[in-house]
Amino acid sequence: MTPRVSIRISLRWLPDAASEPTDTIVFGVGAYYLDLRVLKSNNSIDWALAGERQVLSTDPMKVRFNKTLDSLNMTEPDEGDFTKLPNGDDFETGRMPCPERGMQVTEYEEIWRQIPPVPGPKWAWILESAGDGRKVLLGRIGGGYLAIGDKKGDSFGARREEWDDTKKKWEVKYKIGEVEDVPSVADTRAEGFEGEADWKMGDKVVVLGREYLVRAFELLE
Repeated sequence: MTPRVSIRISLRWLPDAASEPTDTIVFGVGAYYLDLRVLKSNNSIDWALAGERQVLSTDPMKVRFNKTLDSLNMTEPDEGDFTKLPNGDDFETGRMPCPERGMQVTEYEEIWRQIPPVPGPKWAWILESAGDGRKVLLGRIGGGYLAIGDKKGDSFGARREEWDDTKKKWEVKYKIGEVEDVPSVADTRAEGFEGEADWKMGDKVVVLGREYLVRAFELLE
């Protein structure tokens, strides 16, 4: 599967009208995903989650999203049905707990759009922290970087950074919550993490002194 960067165009909790109160981006590499949704009103985390994407059927397309991390502590998998719109966007429908309605299970509709990765190296990966301590997942696709971490739901933090090829440095787009032990690639003063071009799925690697498992690694077209 080709690495994917997707943004959400709208969310609708039926029967309400569709809207988009967040800046939402999803990285998909192999079978794994990172999903960060930041409220436009105050730059706080609306929802952040990560885990494994499982295709249940292809006709129609039905996907289950298993979760390793979830900032809302909704550990049960989500399932969505996907159809392609005439303009190429993906239309997702399903049922899940609605935070605005006291976690009442509600039908929803979302529209997603795949976008080109931020220019950068021609590889993509997702890492998951190994061993005890805070659970952290990191993702990179080209010149885009996401990192989210959770300590048993008590201290959630997220980073989103993008490589500026003109300035030859990383720009911090979001730095939210408790991120002191959630790695920042911008802090490395380099284009990426040491040795990342040679990582392979299943490897154990060290990023800024902490061990991670390479859950997915793919080359960009």
